[in-house]
Amino acid sequence: TTTTTTTVAAKSNNKDKKPIEKESNEKTTSVTRGLLLVLRNPDALLFFFLVLMVGISSGTIENFAYVRIREVGGTGKEMGISRLVSSLAGAPMFWFSGSLGKLLGVDRILVVSLLNYVLRFLIYAGMRNPYHGLPAEALRGLTFAAFWSSCTIYAHKVSPPGLHATMLMLVNAMYGGLGQSLGAIFGGKLQHAVGTVKTFYYAASADFILVCGVVAYLGVRSASSFRNPVPLEDTKQKRESEPSSTEK
Repeated sequence: TTTTTTTVAAKSNNKDKKPIEKESNEKTTSVTRGLLLVLRNPDALLFFFLVLMVGISSGTIENFAYVRIREVGGTGKEMGISRLVSSLAGAPMFWFSGSLGKLLGVDRILVVSLLNYVLRFLIYAGMRNPYHGLPAEALRGLTFAAFWSSCTIYAHKVSPPGLHATMLMLVNAMYGGLGQSLGAIFGGKLQHAVGTVKTFYYAASADFILVCGVVAYLGVRSASSFRNPVPLEDTKQKRESEPSSTEK
């Protein structure tokens, strides 16, 4: 009887025990060290710089495009139609943006995005009728989907371990936070000083010069991570995680 009681108690204790979860071997990277990895990587630096410049261009044109439409006699009707054209052109592109990003690479997507702003600035600067800006709005819809999806995918792929959300937040901050804010501030000061038309011409020239510089840089830099992005590695943490020769 005593043996039977002991066996039953042992089985009961075994049922009450929870399985021990295996500890994850993947080490996360601190935010500070992750930012240092970005600063030490030329491709990552160029990527975030271009995202910033696209954001500045976006902040300039999005805040003063409707001012330009008003200058040529446009009303709320033409402004609403312009936004509708942009939305209709951009919605389908989100379906094809993934394939387009794989085909061209994020570096070419960023260059195309900047060229898109060059064309949009020139169209708005030279418009004489409110409906002349519709092609510029269609361009916005077509390229923004490819730009945004490619940037988020690239940022996710190059993220150090445990910093995927942080890298995506950094992309959003560089584009929508810092970039568009600077575009609104500098664009507003320039528009007040020289007018909307010259502001758009100056912005188009600046973006075109930037595109030429980026194309020249990418042309001489053969080893680039834009085509096959890999996570930014912390070499110090990697050495610590690897077993030493004595342990082997």
